[in-house]
Order: sequence, then C-alpha cells, then structure tokens
Amino acid sequence: MLISPMLAAPPPPAAAASPRCRGFLPAAAATGSRRHRGGCRLLRRSAPPRVGAVTSTVRTRREEGRLDRDELRRLCQEPNPEAAVNLLDEMLVRGGAGALADLAPEEQAAVLQACGEARSLASLRRAHRLLSKSLPGIATPILHMISTLYCKLGARGDARRALEGASRPRGKDHEQEQEHGDEAKRREAYEKVRELHEEIRAAGYVPDTRYVLHDIDEDAKARALMYHSERLAIAFGLVSTPPGTPLRVIKNLRICGDCHNAVKLIAKVTGREIVVRDNKRFHHFKDGACSCGDYW
Repeated sequence: MLISPMLAAPPPPAAAASPRCRGFLPAAAATGSRRHRGGCRLLRRSAPPRVGAVTSTVRTRREEGRLDRDELRRLCQEPNPEAAVNLLDEMLVRGGAGALADLAPEEQAAVLQACGEARSLASLRRAHRLLSKSLPGIATPILHMISTLYCKLGARGDARRALEGASRPRGKDHEQEQEHGDEAKRREAYEKVRELHEEIRAAGYVPDTRYVLHDIDEDAKARALMYHSERLAIAFGLVSTPPGTPLRVIKNLRICGDCHNAVKLIAKVTGREIVVRDNKRFHHFKDGACSCGDYW
C-alpha cells in the first residue's frame, strides 16, 4: 500500500519557549550531554570586584578626619577648650594610638592656646596627656608652649616635669647611662672645688669663718665655706666649658663676704671672667677684682 508524502504525519512542532523562561536557556542546551528535564538556567556573568566599597571607606575616613579638624578649629576659636579636648579624646578612641599624628603643629598649638585663654588648667593637663599618648614625640616649640602655659596658670611643677620628660631619654639603659654621667660630672665638680681651694690658698686666700654660724671647729667651718653653692656652680662651669669662657652664676641669696673674696681669687688663678648675680646686684669678677669695689 502506497502512502502519499502529503498524507504523512507532520513533524512535531518546535517547542515554544515558555514565558516563564524568557532570558533562560534549556538545561539540556546548557549542559550538552545532560538530559533535559524541563528546567531553565539563568545566564550569569561574573561580577566585577567591589573596588568602590574600599575606595568609599578610605574616602569616608579622610572625610571624617577633615570634619574633625574643622570642628576642632571652630571650638578653639570660640574658645571652648573642654569640648576641644573631648574631641581629641574621641579622635584618639576612634583612630587608635596614632590618631592625632595628622594634626598640624598649628592645630595642636590652637588647642593649647584655647586652654590658656580660658585659664583651664585641667583642660591643659588633659590635652598635654592626650598629645603625649598619641604622638611619637611632641615638637620642641609645642613643649615650650605647654611649659609656658603651665607657668602662666601657676603650675610650675607641671612645667618642669614637661621639660624634664622631653629631655630624658626613654628606656632603662638610657636612664642608667644618664645617671652615671650625672654622677661622674658631680664628682668632677667637687674635685675641682678642692683643687681651686688649694690654688687660691696658695694665692693668699684665708677663710673668713665669721660667716659660718654653726658651733663647729675652725677646720669644719673652712670646709663648709669651701662647698658653698656659688663655688660649686663655678666649679661645675669650669669643668663643663672650654677655657676662657665667661661664667654667669645666679644666686637667690646674698653672696657672703668669704665667697666674695674667694671668687675674686678664682677669677685670677683661672683667667676667667665670672659674673655672679645675687639678690642685690651684679658682681663682675675679673683679674682678682670685683666691679662692686668690695661693697655689697
């Protein structure tokens, strides 16, 4: 029996894409040899790295730092030292130990000046502590400013400690080395005093023990006169300066008559010009004579 090709069964219609699978490919076409089970798979593209997030984070930190400095400048201009120091503390908490390293010296000085203008010693101490904690080393002009403000606010002890802390080397080994050097210099000054005492005795010096009021023997009185503060200061200057350098000594008490005679002879035997300022006047010792004409 012959069947006409026209009457043959038509080929199966092509599978129409389901509206729900637009933008999808059949799973069989995507996987090749895997069997098609009617599923659909989305064509995915690899996402670019999130560089923008890192950049925005850095930009945000920089923006925060700029805003903090602007706010700090405004608080210092008011002046509002307590709020300015609080802001320094917040910056230190947020940014860690080195958060205040980005502050310019002018900005540090503005905070300190605001504390001084408001006469707030507590704020000044707190600002000094925060700067010391955050910065690897406070600049010398800033330290001088801190000590000057301490003095203006009546805290001379804080001023002295601020300068001593800056000049003292850090570390146990450095401290021991400095202590050893100070002790050696002190012994050298005392030896120089005894040497000068022998030299001026040879030049005609006789101790005037009337200026020793303690009830001790004459030899002890002579030794007490030898170690008066102005003589120790002169001896320290002699061992610490090159030959020919003028020495200047400031004394808060009146120089005694025995030391006056001794310093005249010290100036003569050493060839130095020695200026002693006591609570009355200046004494210029040179070549065995004094500018006061032995009247003081």
